[in-house]
Amino acid sequence: MTQKTRQNKITRRQQFKLFLSIMASFAILFLTLGIIIFNLFQSSTYRSIDTDIRNQVVSIKKQPSMAKKVGPAPNNAIDQNKKPDPKAPFQASILVFDKNGKLLNKTSLGNRYSVLKNIKLRKRNVNVKQTLVVNNMNFRSMLIKVSNKNNNPMYAGHYILIMQNIDTQIQAIKNFEEILIITFFIFWIIALVISYFLARINMLPIVKSWKQQTEFVNDAAHELRTPLTIIQGKLEYMLTKPNKTILDEAEAISVSLDEVNRLNSLTNNLLVLARSDSATTKYNFEMTTPEFFLKDPIEPFKDIINSQSKVFQINLHHHPTLLLDRDKIKQLLIILLDNATKYTPKNGTIKIYDQVEGTKYQLVISDTGIGISDNDKEKIFGRFYRVDKSRNTNSGGHGLGLAIAKQIVDIHHGHIFVRDNLPQGSEFVIELPIKHI
Repeated sequence: MTQKTRQNKITRRQQFKLFLSIMASFAILFLTLGIIIFNLFQSSTYRSIDTDIRNQVVSIKKQPSMAKKVGPAPNNAIDQNKKPDPKAPFQASILVFDKNGKLLNKTSLGNRYSVLKNIKLRKRNVNVKQTLVVNNMNFRSMLIKVSNKNNNPMYAGHYILIMQNIDTQIQAIKNFEEILIITFFIFWIIALVISYFLARINMLPIVKSWKQQTEFVNDAAHELRTPLTIIQGKLEYMLTKPNKTILDEAEAISVSLDEVNRLNSLTNNLLVLARSDSATTKYNFEMTTPEFFLKDPIEPFKDIINSQSKVFQINLHHHPTLLLDRDKIKQLLIILLDNATKYTPKNGTIKIYDQVEGTKYQLVISDTGIGISDNDKEKIFGRFYRVDKSRNTNSGGHGLGLAIAKQIVDIHHGHIFVRDNLPQGSEFVIELPIKHI
């Protein structure tokens, strides 16, 4: 099995695990939300019913005063003094029992009596809310004991069973439950599709990171292997001539030291990138202006560039306020000026100038070298990437300088890019945000 096939297999496995985790999260979310909504709807419905029953209880216990009539008229008394029954059939009914459990208001119940006649008085249920099933009908009920001092003689001293039919509400709850279940499955299916695409989208940066890491390790191993091979070869060669003096082997020692220096530079750059990736690098940000951080990195290059018969032009005229780490910006400019110096031919021109574009301060380092192709412009800020004709191992570079430069600019919330320097060469543009005080 090739490395690429193995990596694809691992990627698919991770994507499937991510898909399952997202799908499970959606399922738990929808299920929890559905249970909460259903319980809220159910409790709200029963709370409304219990409120109606409680109002009936209050109405019965606080009957208005009434004049005494000649001759008992118990049923009429109830009809005249209780609140009107709701229009819906069997919505609310009141049963009056004496202490022996005899139903006293048969007449006032009308055709409801045939349904409710088998209900018995159970004194232990006084002041207890119950749900009763009578002839396949559901009732919410509450039994109360009315005081002997009640103004309504029909209620006074008796047991009153208040019943409210809840078939409509129960059917509404069942319908709501069915709709909720159907909606849950529909949205869960939608969630499956969303989970699939989210898993694919979320895996893209992971796959990209794995690819970059693999390439980084391979490139780092290649860069390390070359100087180590040279050093090993030189040392083994010197071991074959034990009688030679240091002066005789000066060339081999010099080459080995050069390769050691290359290794030291490479490992330092790798350490910078690793610290930046792990966010362990400490930055000292401060408010400053260009004149306080441009002089130090620029001055050393004046003599170097002039000694190589190249022209160095400096045109810096703007003084915006910037929030930055001066040491890191110095490192950034040294990387770009060093590159411009390396790849500008004799009698060529290196120029650094600044300009303000809106809320951005731009530093531009230009050269008159061979330039960079449009295809390479998109890649040169990648690690270990070198343009074949200009950035090769003969120049002493490792392809890490521009990657470090980009990380420094990113930390400063800026932007770095390269463009053509017409008619010949390249321009590296650094954009840094201006701070308005």
